[in-house]
Amino acid sequence: MIPQKVNREDVTLKEVTPDQETPAEASRMILLAVDDDPVQLEIIAAAAERLEYPPIGVVRADSVASAREAIGSCKPDIVICDNFLPDGEASAVLTEMRHRNPLVPVIVITAHESVPNAVGLIKRGARDYLVKPLKMAEIQQVIAGSLAWRSEEEDYADLIEPDQEGEGIAYSASPVMKDALRLAGRAADSDASILIQGESGTGKELLARFIHSKSARRERPFVVVNVAALAESLVESELFGHRKGAFTGAQTDRVGFFEQAASGTLFIDEVAEIPLSVQVKLLRVLQFKEIQRVGDSEPRSVDVRILAASHKNLDEMVRDGSFREDLFYRINVITVQLPPLRERREDIPHLVGQMIRKLAAKNRRPLEGITQRALNLLVGYGFPGNVRELENILERAVILAKRSLIHEGDLPAFVVSGSTTEPAGDSLDHKLNNLERHLILEALKETGGNQSRAAALLKITERRLRSRLERLVLENPYT
Repeated sequence: MIPQKVNREDVTLKEVTPDQETPAEASRMILLAVDDDPVQLEIIAAAAERLEYPPIGVVRADSVASAREAIGSCKPDIVICDNFLPDGEASAVLTEMRHRNPLVPVIVITAHESVPNAVGLIKRGARDYLVKPLKMAEIQQVIAGSLAWRSEEEDYADLIEPDQEGEGIAYSASPVMKDALRLAGRAADSDASILIQGESGTGKELLARFIHSKSARRERPFVVVNVAALAESLVESELFGHRKGAFTGAQTDRVGFFEQAASGTLFIDEVAEIPLSVQVKLLRVLQFKEIQRVGDSEPRSVDVRILAASHKNLDEMVRDGSFREDLFYRINVITVQLPPLRERREDIPHLVGQMIRKLAAKNRRPLEGITQRALNLLVGYGFPGNVRELENILERAVILAKRSLIHEGDLPAFVVSGSTTEPAGDSLDHKLNNLERHLILEALKETGGNQSRAAALLKITERRLRSRLERLVLENPYT
């Protein structure tokens, strides 16, 4: 079947009739129904037609190929797709739709025995699933719920629309990450101090740049200081500046980071590393909006917004006396917690696509993307170094790739094997999950992807192996 060629203004419920367009039709939503069973297509169309609001036009496709063509030509608002099609599976349609527009909800039609497969697709970004035989009321409920969800997601996207400053941080499919971005977006236009917490490599500086880009200070400087990179004896001088002759080696007057960020934003990374002797001076800046250069007797007024970040637990540091409690409360007006990448695996496909495009351009490589098997391996890896580690892995792969797609062989051995070193202090559950992931991947590799033999090798049932694969958001990379 060749999908109907439509413009958004031309859609009617039953057939495409551009010459019969009415003003009301311009606001119709477009539902793409993908199924090789014409009876099921009729049921879906009838269910959509009977919805009073919103008005919906239905475009039909009967294969992965025709669905891809329809996605490109009619830009659907919602997709309902059978799990198994003559030329592939719903996963291919889901991948295409998420590549084109990740805000479009995809609903999977499945038989009872294939529900676990549909659940796996939900973990990869599908919105919901319908179980055969299709019931009109259930279809209508899923359509209405999915369109309401999309409306909320578009509100969220408007709040944090991607831009150059927010690249790599401004989109997420993870509920936890969405909450963090919503909070950051709401707080951006205030002058409140914000503390960003998260493991190394989670994107704390990117989030700080995003906050600055959405603030009233966006046209003013954004200055970054990483305290961990400074010698302890120079922290005060770097932050506040110094006068000539203030100490040995001070040959000239120096403007500190606070003055460099005048009327803008100062991002203090690794704020936990500031010595106690300097913490009291930072507290004074936050209280009185003035600094004093080292060796100077006169204070200077400063108008700077403070964003701070740390991968350490500042609450514990306050309790053990290594961080001032009064300073903690000053920088902690609003706290944004960034989750580690292993807790937002649903974002990995989007991040991989985004990074490959950027890194291919940077390294002048004509890459088109990544194979599903290689992507599955990345989704299953633990990423102790988080987003920064993902980017390093992909840059290596982009440079070494000999074909138009990144393959399994272009990834480091530790990613293929699933081995990883967890961050210090990580929970026992995370360590056990990574060990389990490693053992399962090794068994699948040894058996050439045969799940029955792999289960026997692991001395568990095949059903239990499938359950483990779903729980760990892990797909068989050897099939």
